[in-house]
Amino acid sequence: MNFQQQGIQSDNNSSVNQVLKVDEVSRNSQEIEHQLVEPDLKQLQDKILLLIERNPLPLIEWNTAFQVIQWNPAAEQLFGYSKSEVLGCQVPEIIVPKSERVQFIKIMELLIEEKVGGNNLSKNLTKHGRVIICDWCHTPITNVDGKVISIVSTVQDITKVKSFESALRENEKTYQQILDAITDMVLVKGAKSRIIWANKAFRDYYGMNEEQLQNMIDAPFSEADHTLQYIKDDAYVFESGQTLEIPQEPVTRYDGEVRLFHTIKSAIRNELGQTIMTVGVSRDISEHKQAEKEQAKLLAILEAAPDFISTADLTGRVLYFNKAARKILELGEKESFQERNLCQNHPKWANDIIQNQGLPESVRVGDWVGETALLKADGREIPISQLIIAHKSLDGKVEYFSTIARDISELKAAEETLVQKAEDLECALKELQSTQAHLLQSEKMSSIGQLVAGVAHEINNPTSFIYSNIQPANEYINDLLLLIELYQEHYPNPVKVIQEQIEAIDLEFLMADLPKLLSSMKMGADRIKQIVLSLRNFSRMDEAECKAVDIHLGIDSTLVILEHRLKAQHNRPAIEIIKEYGKLPLVECYAGQLNQVFMNILVNALDALEQRDAKRSIEQMQEAPSTIRIYTQLSSQGKVVIRFVDNGAGIPENILKRLFDPFFTTKPVGIGTGLGLSISYQIIVEKHKGKLTCLSIPEQGAEFQIEIPISLPLGD
Repeated sequence: MNFQQQGIQSDNNSSVNQVLKVDEVSRNSQEIEHQLVEPDLKQLQDKILLLIERNPLPLIEWNTAFQVIQWNPAAEQLFGYSKSEVLGCQVPEIIVPKSERVQFIKIMELLIEEKVGGNNLSKNLTKHGRVIICDWCHTPITNVDGKVISIVSTVQDITKVKSFESALRENEKTYQQILDAITDMVLVKGAKSRIIWANKAFRDYYGMNEEQLQNMIDAPFSEADHTLQYIKDDAYVFESGQTLEIPQEPVTRYDGEVRLFHTIKSAIRNELGQTIMTVGVSRDISEHKQAEKEQAKLLAILEAAPDFISTADLTGRVLYFNKAARKILELGEKESFQERNLCQNHPKWANDIIQNQGLPESVRVGDWVGETALLKADGREIPISQLIIAHKSLDGKVEYFSTIARDISELKAAEETLVQKAEDLECALKELQSTQAHLLQSEKMSSIGQLVAGVAHEINNPTSFIYSNIQPANEYINDLLLLIELYQEHYPNPVKVIQEQIEAIDLEFLMADLPKLLSSMKMGADRIKQIVLSLRNFSRMDEAECKAVDIHLGIDSTLVILEHRLKAQHNRPAIEIIKEYGKLPLVECYAGQLNQVFMNILVNALDALEQRDAKRSIEQMQEAPSTIRIYTQLSSQGKVVIRFVDNGAGIPENILKRLFDPFFTTKPVGIGTGLGLSISYQIIVEKHKGKLTCLSIPEQGAEFQIEIPISLPLGD
């Protein structure tokens, strides 16, 4: 129960006291008795009672025994008790809740003893049990001796006022909680920049609580010039009432770090329109400003890059071209590309690749790398190696695409030269194989073998020189690259001339591409070395006599020579070779001639598979791909068995009977000579005392089986 000193009264109670002036009448009662006659006194009392009855505020008079002696109609309306019900009753017993009675009685006792006076707030109880909050104003009534004989109390129901005040406090608390939850700093100031309230973000940034910030102008750790500017800005808003936006201002944190904030300061007015406070909302833009700097650096790098770099939205509309892109597309520095679409940069065939492969793949995995072309203004095509990147938001949605492209015209020219040389080599190899078959028939295999061995030797010498130097070169280059990385790590800011040279040669790309270049050279050298070894193994002219050799090595060498026919073609997928080699000892044989047998059988199998695939759709070929299985094993009789099994169309029975006849062929004129299988039969049967058989069922493939002894009989 809140007890207040007399004089701290509500406006309504003051007006009632002014009307009644009971205390003044009491103090002057002796003077009235001496000056007025009895009728006049009676008339005055009637007037006072009339004022009490018609007073709009509840008025209660109670004696020193706390008993009610006066109860006006307003009191009846407030508490629900009639005057007859309460006269003589003790006030605490009828209108004060039990929990509040002890405190209420203490106040009444103090009033009677004239130790306190004035107002107090109290919880009261109506006749119907409703609890209300009332503001009581007490006036003591004294006799001629100055002794208190009763107390006149006016009562005002302030329950709704208190509820409203409580609601306001709850709303204020809610709003403060909301402001405490946001990450922006909110600061409320009064006149002369004195802090009234700050939200949690501000308190945390300054490292202070509400009490420490209260009535402060600025933290002691803030720089003086910053504080002066804050005061100047506050004064402008307070005096002008205008909102002030500060795009960038420094604010010192409690640990001394100075960060940049975007601040908006506004005036808070009262009901008369007068500015009574200012409120500032500040957002930390330090990371944003740093990001802008980094973006500027990145843009400078992109502009300096020699590669074609661009970005586009999801519709293909160009958002950005770097300097190199403008140059390649022959666009002027001031020429607009806002309405330009990416498809205008490429020929139709390249756009098809980008639309059907590049964009879907980049969306699926993040990026795509492939070879396309750029279209110059004059219609010329520039071959490029292109990287497409799909940039996604945090929820995985694609926001825009970027592409990086490099002109590979020179690389393409070199590649075409290499392809042509490879084709020439393959053609030469085919011609060599054909010539070898004819020479074998006329017993001139030794001459062609010497030629192959000589070619292999001549190719092998420069290839070995290149191959043997690639690894040291790779190590030297890796050492140099490591040295450059160490320089970059310990001297990150080189002099201007070195920086310019780094940008001129595109050092980052050079460091990334040089190991790849060496790797490509090594792969090429490996391929040439493998072909040379296969040629030497295939010819075996340095082993013209019968010697023990590895049969598997001869088969593998033959497969290397035929690799160009095994690869995927424009009209069919690759032909799969499945090797199931058993454990074989070294076999005494004429290695070069035996390799020729392998070649003839495999070539016939490849021809049969290609003829069959020419009549099948891509879907059929993918469902049942063409394969050649090669089995080797040692039979129970101690002989070496080699089987070549394809899944082609098979061989009809009428052809199977003549398969090993000289000059018999089912191929068109100019393609087959009819000598391959005939010569192979002679080599196996006559030279190696073995067997060569063919098993086939139409539409189920064919199987060629070779059976030769491990050692040839003496005298052969």
